[in-house]
Amino acid sequence: MQKLIRKGSFSGLFVIMLIISVILGVGTYVLASSTSEFSQVINPGTLTTDIRSDSSTSVGSPAVTMGAKTFSFDCQSGGSASTGTFGTASERIYVDNPDAADGGWTLTLAAAATTTTWGSGSNYFDFNDAGGSGCTDTSGSTDPDSYGGQMTVNPATGAITTDYSGSDTTGISLGSSSAYVQGTTDTITLVTASSASADIWRGYFTGISMSQTIPAEQAADTYTIDLTLSVTAS
Repeated sequence: MQKLIRKGSFSGLFVIMLIISVILGVGTYVLASSTSEFSQVINPGTLTTDIRSDSSTSVGSPAVTMGAKTFSFDCQSGGSASTGTFGTASERIYVDNPDAADGGWTLTLAAAATTTTWGSGSNYFDFNDAGGSGCTDTSGSTDPDSYGGQMTVNPATGAITTDYSGSDTTGISLGSSSAYVQGTTDTITLVTASSASADIWRGYFTGISMSQTIPAEQAADTYTIDLTLSVTAS
């Protein structure tokens, strides 16, 4: 016996099969991901030094006051020299290393020029003349001015304090006592950080001793001199 298929039934079956085919076909398409990948770059900062207060704000006009001396007919040197402290609780010497100097860094102190002197009006004395243990002027091309006087810096008396929870004082050391000598010791190293120090570090230094030999018969006056901090990557 043959089974008759009506035309209408065949059309309906075809439509159903087409719908199923379309549904199955849709399932093979791959939609784009609904998750986006965001990227963020954080670059290393800049190696810097600064003088900051105990509230971590920059000091606009930092200053070191040396002990006052009385006019003397004799040179005031050694135990009689004028003394002061560089780096105090209210004027801290900061270094910030925001992953900028992974090989270490060096903090130094120097005058703007080797010919710089302590001065006030027409009165002067030197900071880098080794003549007579700093008491007299050294004649010649190594120190062409006519002023005696010599400054000594002793970083070894200072203290190191970290100001960042992720770092310590490993690989960071204070310099040794040194006197300025024109043409020989124009820059004095205060602190050295080796490659063993933390790549990300922030801290400050206080209590660095300063001493200034004052030549004999130096005129009574108020003298000033500018010295500049510098920090460089190793």
